[in-house]
Amino acid sequence: MSTPRYDFHIHTEYLKCADETMKIKDIVKSCEALGITKLAITDHLNNFEKADKHFQIAEDIAKLETNIDVYFGVELNYMGYDGQFAYNEEIKERIGFQFAIGGIHSLYVDEYSLEKIIDIQHMHHIKTCENPLVSVLVHPYWLSLSVFVKNNWPVVNHIKALPKSHIKELAQVSRDTHTGIEINAHTLLLEGFGEDFQRYYEEYIGMLAAEGAVFSFGSDTHTINTLKDIELCFDLSKKLKLEEKQIWKPDCEPMKSQTFIQ
Repeated sequence: MSTPRYDFHIHTEYLKCADETMKIKDIVKSCEALGITKLAITDHLNNFEKADKHFQIAEDIAKLETNIDVYFGVELNYMGYDGQFAYNEEIKERIGFQFAIGGIHSLYVDEYSLEKIIDIQHMHHIKTCENPLVSVLVHPYWLSLSVFVKNNWPVVNHIKALPKSHIKELAQVSRDTHTGIEINAHTLLLEGFGEDFQRYYEEYIGMLAAEGAVFSFGSDTHTINTLKDIELCFDLSKKLKLEEKQIWKPDCEPMKSQTFIQ
């Protein structure tokens, strides 16, 4: 089976997360050259005040002329430890989002404890997958190296320390809810957490796959020349021999040919 060439985690210049190279027409042109067949624009929604900034993204998608299926998504970040997103049915319908990806982006600890960090991450992972408004859990166990350096905390291979019970539980909830667990190209490129980090991360994805988890591919691109990193996701999928039924894709029609009305 050939691996589906999807990328469902791409940012733009509009929300100031990505740089000025990330214009939607240029993103799509680059994806065409890479042989991508389905993609989603998924800029951040960190608070309710930023929701209307996504209208321009939808308008740009509607103007596209391309054979690629282009979807209008959004990436959600937890607003605090209590696990709330700046997202609900009203915002989804008003802005026109077709689906949401999301997850934890912070450590939520004041003192170093690897066990506590992992447990907090896991708690938010499960909560994300159980949220009916979220289709994809983004970059599980992506941790910001800068936080460790800033606080002078030990930098260790946290993937190696994951309890098997956490992995089994996450795979089960992914399977039961059909929530995609993201294979994230940016995470696969992480440096600083030990020379064997990538190997253990691949083993982690493999253990989830063996338990029947569902996966989504995402480059998590913030600058145009890193779109090609999505190939890392495809390569890992081939290496693990993921089945087509384990690869998530939107269950709606793409927006690319629709006329968006504000």
